[in-house]
Amino acid sequence: MRNLKQMFFGKSNDSGNTAIIFGLCLTGICVAAGAAVDYNRLLQQRTAAYALADAAALAAASSSETTQKGMQALASNFVSKNKDLYGLISVEKESYVFDGTTARMTVKLDGTVPTSLMAITGIGTMTYEATSVAEKGAVPPIELVMALDTTGSMSGSKITALKTAADNMVTAILKNPQAKVGIVPFSNYVNIGVSRRNEPSFDVPADYTQDAQSCSTTYPDAKNCKTVKTPTTCYNDGVPYACTSSTTTCDSWGNPVKTCKTVTNSYTFRGCVGSRKEAYRNVISQPSERYPGFLNVNCAAEILDLTDNVTTAKAKVKALTATGETYLPGGLTWGWNMLNPAAPLTSAKPTAELSKVGGMKALVFMTDGANTLVPNNKNASTHVSSSSTYKSIDYSNTLTAQLCENIKKDNITVYTIQFDVVDSSLKKLLTDCASEPVKSYQAANASELVSVFDNIVADLSQVRLVK
Repeated sequence: MRNLKQMFFGKSNDSGNTAIIFGLCLTGICVAAGAAVDYNRLLQQRTAAYALADAAALAAASSSETTQKGMQALASNFVSKNKDLYGLISVEKESYVFDGTTARMTVKLDGTVPTSLMAITGIGTMTYEATSVAEKGAVPPIELVMALDTTGSMSGSKITALKTAADNMVTAILKNPQAKVGIVPFSNYVNIGVSRRNEPSFDVPADYTQDAQSCSTTYPDAKNCKTVKTPTTCYNDGVPYACTSSTTTCDSWGNPVKTCKTVTNSYTFRGCVGSRKEAYRNVISQPSERYPGFLNVNCAAEILDLTDNVTTAKAKVKALTATGETYLPGGLTWGWNMLNPAAPLTSAKPTAELSKVGGMKALVFMTDGANTLVPNNKNASTHVSSSSTYKSIDYSNTLTAQLCENIKKDNITVYTIQFDVVDSSLKKLLTDCASEPVKSYQAANASELVSVFDNIVADLSQVRLVK
């Protein structure tokens, strides 16, 4: 039988056909290999373009700039300076758009990549496009407590600056509807409010009145009297200031006249609570160990538990006044209590629940001076300026450090603010108290205090890529 191949195609040169077929196959393989090389180069350039666009968008979004022109300039300059660093061959088209309403910066980079072997097929270039969108810093879902020193040394321009700084922080934090703020003013004691006096966490005696004799002595026949005022140094919350003392002398005093009358004295609870027993002062556990309340004692303004009400929080800040001595552990204890969901304050969410929505807890602790008070005994007690039979001020400093460490262990981010602090030991105490050294800020004057509060908000804010 004749060969079928010869029947239909006639006699042929098999070796020639093979060469042609091989040549065609070799060309296809080369084109395919070239396409792979060219496509890989395209992927590298597109990846680099995305990385550069992300970085430029984040750089602009992380800045304090808020204008369209300023944001565009920041992103454009970043791209211009870093093209080579990111390995981009060319960027043919750049677009920078900032939306002030959404606080989003969009960076778009378009470019071309020249081909090598694919050019054989007529494809000389391939294009890429990279778009990145970054959102300016937004406060996360947060429970933030400001523990604020409102002692006597904060009077005058200091308390005015504190009100401005704290008011700004309230405004910034509560822009997030999932955020809450609390305020703990502290001085010699912390004021938990009269309304809480009967809660099980507190031991407050009943108000009462008592009649007593009030007597005074005068010298109506005194002759040739004169009063001499002598310059001296007085102290307000440990801060010295110039004052005068007065001494009255007379050539003849005459006979004293004593006058007495019956007065009714009232003894009332004004919200001020002190320290628990010694074993429980560096913790907030053991709610059965109650905080003692005192009658006829004045202290800082009443605390404000966590709230998302801007008006309420701002009103509390506006009402801050400066009075009293300094007991730092009080501010830390009640700032911690406010961020913990357990009694005596129960508005806070459990940390795990807040974490599920990307939230956090933070304590901002501000003071302008060192401890001047110490508990007066090992039991539930008041605070005194010195106690030779119990503890020195060093005890309050040690207690401050212990509270700071325990608060941080409770997954609370701690920021400290050193306002006009010059004492090196106090600086170290407050720096160590913060979650990390960079979270301890120093403010030498009123304007710097306002800036520090703003910087903390910026640190809390999260710049993020949304595309």
